Amino acid sequence: MKSFAFAALIATALAATTGLDARNGKPQCTPPSYVCKPDHSGWLVCNVDGTFLDAGTCPKGTTCKPINNLPYCV
Repeated sequence: MKSFAFAALIATALAATTGLDARNGKPQCTPPSYVCKPDHSGWLVCNVDGTFLDAGTCPKGTTCKPINNLPYCV
């Protein structure tokens, strides 16, 4: 249940930052898109439904930073 709440929080935050609203049926993203998680602990990937999914976690001691519009753990 906690992971669902976390995913919903991320989806809401990403919809707000991308200017798209998932509540009105519009996609949050266009595949294949990748972004850093809001807390910079890893990255998200856009799936075929137009929603972001958790794609990975950065190794300990690194954070996700966008470089050339792609997320990298540095």
